[in-house]
Amino acid sequence: MSDHRLPDGTIPVLLSSDTEDSLRREGAAILAYCEQRPDLGPGPVADMLLRTRVARKHRALIMVTDRADLLAALNAVVAGSSHPKLLRGTAIPRKIGYVYPGQGSQRPGMGRMLYQHSAAFRAAVDEAEAVFQDLYAISPLSYLLHEDGELEDDVRIVQPALFMQMIGLSAMWRAVGVTPTATVGHSQGEIAAAVVSGLIPLADGVRVVTIRAQLVGTVSQEVGIAGAYSMAVLGVDRDQCEALLARNSGWAELSVVNSAHILAISGERAMITETVDTLTGMGVFAKEIKVAYPAHTSIVSKFRDILCGSMVGQLDSPVFAETTVPSFGGALGKPITPDLPTGDYWYWNLRNRVRFDLAIAAAADYGVDTLLEIADHPTLMLAVQENLATLAPKRDYLVTGTSRRTATDLAEFTRSIAQIAVSNTDFDWDGLLVDGPRTTRLPLFDFPNTQTNDKHLWAPHDYTGKTAQLAAEPEPVAVPRITEQWVHLPRRSLVPPRALAVVDVAGTQGELVAALRAGAPRHGATIVDHEHGTSSAGTVYDTVAVLLPTAGDGVDAAVTELAGFLGERTWLPDTTGVKDIWLVTAGGEQVVDGDLPGLFPAAAQAGFRCLAAEYPGVAFRHLDLPADTGDHTATAKLVLGAVHTAGEPELAVRESNWYGKRLVADDSVVSGLSAAELGEVVIVGGTGKLGLDFCAEFARAGAGRITLISRSGGSSEAQARIAEIGAQVRVLTCDVTDADAVGALAAELGEIDLLVHAAVDYAASAEPTPDAIRAAAAPKIVALDHLVTLLPRSPHGRVLLCSSLSATVGGRGHAVYSAVNRMLDAAAARYRAEGIAASSVQWGLWRAVGADQADALAAISGTGLQPMDPAGAVAAGITTVAENVLVVAADWPRVTEVFTAFGLGALFADLKVPETVVAVTPEPVVVAAPETVSPEMPSPAAEVDTAERVRFALREVMGLDATEPIDGAVPLVALGLDSLQALDLRKRVENELRLELPVTAIMGGASLDEVVGLLRA
Repeated sequence: MSDHRLPDGTIPVLLSSDTEDSLRREGAAILAYCEQRPDLGPGPVADMLLRTRVARKHRALIMVTDRADLLAALNAVVAGSSHPKLLRGTAIPRKIGYVYPGQGSQRPGMGRMLYQHSAAFRAAVDEAEAVFQDLYAISPLSYLLHEDGELEDDVRIVQPALFMQMIGLSAMWRAVGVTPTATVGHSQGEIAAAVVSGLIPLADGVRVVTIRAQLVGTVSQEVGIAGAYSMAVLGVDRDQCEALLARNSGWAELSVVNSAHILAISGERAMITETVDTLTGMGVFAKEIKVAYPAHTSIVSKFRDILCGSMVGQLDSPVFAETTVPSFGGALGKPITPDLPTGDYWYWNLRNRVRFDLAIAAAADYGVDTLLEIADHPTLMLAVQENLATLAPKRDYLVTGTSRRTATDLAEFTRSIAQIAVSNTDFDWDGLLVDGPRTTRLPLFDFPNTQTNDKHLWAPHDYTGKTAQLAAEPEPVAVPRITEQWVHLPRRSLVPPRALAVVDVAGTQGELVAALRAGAPRHGATIVDHEHGTSSAGTVYDTVAVLLPTAGDGVDAAVTELAGFLGERTWLPDTTGVKDIWLVTAGGEQVVDGDLPGLFPAAAQAGFRCLAAEYPGVAFRHLDLPADTGDHTATAKLVLGAVHTAGEPELAVRESNWYGKRLVADDSVVSGLSAAELGEVVIVGGTGKLGLDFCAEFARAGAGRITLISRSGGSSEAQARIAEIGAQVRVLTCDVTDADAVGALAAELGEIDLLVHAAVDYAASAEPTPDAIRAAAAPKIVALDHLVTLLPRSPHGRVLLCSSLSATVGGRGHAVYSAVNRMLDAAAARYRAEGIAASSVQWGLWRAVGADQADALAAISGTGLQPMDPAGAVAAGITTVAENVLVVAADWPRVTEVFTAFGLGALFADLKVPETVVAVTPEPVVVAAPETVSPEMPSPAAEVDTAERVRFALREVMGLDATEPIDGAVPLVALGLDSLQALDLRKRVENELRLELPVTAIMGGASLDEVVGLLRA
C-alpha cells in the first residue's frame, strides 16, 4: 500500500468540518479515541481520516511523526489554540499561479539541499543539465550544487542555473499535486514560466536563457571596466524614484516596476550605490542586487538584431504554442499569445521596463487567487501582496513561497504545501502518496464517525392541518456582571510628535490654548490653527484636541450644554489626514474615590465616542482631567502627554497619575432583593416590555405592591400581560417629565422600597439635533430629577436606573442614546454620594424587544451581543449592592474584535468573563491583557491592542529579546528590518489581526507607530 506523507517525511493528519464548532468536536472525538489506545500512532489515524472523510470547508492539518505531537496538536484543535505542528484554514475553490522571479537572489549552492532531499527536483534538474550539456557544453548544475568557498557570479552561468532551479522547483510542486492554472514571469523568470506553461519546449527555454546570458555577459567587457553597472531595489514610489534620478548627473533608468512602492533601477554602479546610500540615510529601504549589467534599459537595444533575428532560427519551435495554462509576462504585463513574434518577444523581455505589477493584476483578473513564488528564497512576495491589495473587488488571496535560504530540509516547503491544502477545496491529497511496502492496513476498529451539524429541513407540524409557527425568539443565555474600572498606568507607549489643532468649543479657554502653544515645543509637537490650515494643502495637522467647556450645576444646565455640543457640532474640524481626535473633559469620570462625575462631561464623551463609526480611520479618544484643575501650564502638559499616548482610547489623570479605563468581570457574590425589600415597588415606564419583565420577576420574588407608572396607561397587550402576572399590580398614569404631575403622584404612593426608572424615548436614536437631545433627555434625566426629589422613599429605599451598554461602547447613530444613558450613570454616582442607594445598570440586549428598541439597538446588535434571559438579568442587575454595573450577555471575543476596529480594544483588555456564568459561546475564553500598557508585552495572545500586538510581532520576526525596547518613532528599516523580515511581519499582521499592512508602510520609511496608525485606519 501507499502512505500519505509530506515532503519532509511528516504525516498529514487532516481534520475538517462544516463549522468551527464541529471541527473542534471532531478533534475532541479523535483525541479521545487516541488517548484510549496508547499504542496508536499518527500513521493509521491519518490513513483513516483520509479514506473515510471528505475534506470539508473548515480544516485543521496536523503535521507530525510521533504520537506525543499528535496528541498535543489535537488538544490545540479542541482548545482553539496554536501549536507549531498545526495549521488551520478555511477552504475555497482556488486557482494556482506559479510566480517566477528574475535575477538577483542567486547564490552558489542554492540547489544543493533541494537536490539532496527531493527526488522530483533532482530528476528535473538532471534532465535540464543534460540539455545544457548537449547544446552548449555548460554545467549550470555545478553552480547549483557548489559546496566549498566563494564562486564568482558569471552571468553566463548564473542565468542558466536560475532557470534550471525554477524548473526543478516547479517539478516539486507538481509532484505533490499542486499544478498551475497560470504562470507569471518576471524578467528572466518569464523563460521558465513559458516552459512550464507549455508555450515553448524545454530545449528552447535552454536556448533562450543561454543566448540571453551570453549577450548580457558582454556588456561590462565592452566598456572595459569590471563592475561598471549594477541594479538596486528601492522602497519608493515612481515619482520619488524619478525625482532621485533627475537630481543625479550619473546615468541610470527606472527598469522594474514590481509594485507601487517596490521599484528597481539599472545603470552606472556609482550612481546606483549613491542612490542606495541616500535612501538608506533617509530610513527608506534600498538595496543593491547582484546584477552586473543594466538590464531593462536602452543599452539592451544593441542586441535587437541577434534576439529578433538569428536566435529564432535556432529554436525547435519558432512560434509560441497554444496552451491551457496562460503565462503572464512582465515584458508586456499581459499573457504571451501565439500571435506574438518569438524573437521580438525575448528582445522585449530584456529591453522593456519590467511591469510585474501589470502581470500580477492580469493574472488576478484571470481568476488566479493563490500565488506561489517558485524560488528557493522569497524575493517578490511583498510586491505581489501590495499589488493584490490594490485590486478590486477584494478577494481572499493567498501568497506563499517554496523555501528559504536558511532551510536545511523540506520543512519550509512542507509548510507551504500545508497552507495550500487547508485553503483549497480542490487540493489533491493523493499527490502526497508515497510508495511503501505492499501490505494492507485494516481499518481502525470503532473509529469515530464524523461530527455533523443538526439542520432542520422542514417546519414542525401539529398534524391538525396547520403548520406550527417557527420560534421567533433566540435562546436566552446566562448573564455576567461587569464593571468599569480605571487601572493605573505606570508606563505608557508613545507616538511620534504630533501636529495638533486645538478647538476651544465655547471660546472660554484661551489661557489653556496659550499654555498648549507654549508647551508644545517641549514635546516636539506643533500647534496648528485649524480654521486657516487644512490638510488639503498637505498634512497640516494630524491630531485634534477638543477642549470641552464646563457646565453649570443642575440637570437643566447639563442638558442645555449637551444639546449645543452634540447637536450643533461646530467644533468638529476637517478630518482629512487626522489620526486622532481627543475630547478633553474635566470631572467627567469617577476614577478614584471621591470623584463625582459631572452630568455634562460624562454625557458629552459618550456621545463623542459614537462618531468613530462615522469617520472610519479616525480614532475618537477621551482624556478626563480633575474637576478642579486650575493651573493652565500643568493642564497643558497633561493634554500634550495624552495626545502623544498610543493605544488608550480612554485616559484620565488624577494626582499626576495616569489611568486607563477597562471592563472587568465582577465575580463577587451578590444577593438579590428579598420580598421584605420589595414591599412597595414603583416602575417608571412600567407598561413597556422591559418594565413588564421587571414586574413579572418582582412578583415571582414575592413583592408586595407593584405600581407601574405610564404616560398612556399601557396598551391592551400590556394590560393582558399584567393580568397574567396576577400579583398586586396597578397602573397609574403620569407624565414624569412634569414636576407638578410627579408631585401629585407622590400623594398616591406609599414609601417606596424600590424605584425602577425604566422610562425611555427611543427617539434618542435619531439624528443628534439640539431638539432631539432635549427630547431624549426629558424622560431620562429630567424625569429622574423629579422622581428622586419628589417621590417618598422608605429608609432602606433603593433607586435603580436603566442605562445601556451603549453608554460605554457607543455605536453607529447612537450619539444621543449613549449620551443620555451616560447621564444616568453619572447621576447614580452623585446620588450615592448623597446617601441614596442608587444603582445604574447598563443592560445589554433583552430577549424580547419591540420594534422601537430593536431600532435603537441596531447600531450595536450583530456585534456579538446575545439576548438575556429576564430572570438571569434581573438577578445579576438588581441586588443589595448600590453600584454601577454592566449586565450584558455576549460573545465577548466577537465584541472585542468589532469594537477594536473602532479603537476601543484596550477597553476589553482585562475582560475575562467567569466560566461559571458564561453560556454564550462554545469557548468561553476571552483574550486577556496585562495590568498596564507597556512596551514590554509577554504574549501576543494577551493583548488586543493593535500597537502592542504589532510590537510583539516585530520582536518575533527580528529575533529581539522581549525586554529590548523598540523606539516607535524610528523607521522600521532603520531598526534593521530586512525585506524577508518585513514579509514575515506582514503575514503575521494579516493572520493575527486580520488587517492589511501596506508594503509602503514597511519599506517606505514608516515607523512602528505610523504602521499602527495605518492599521487602525
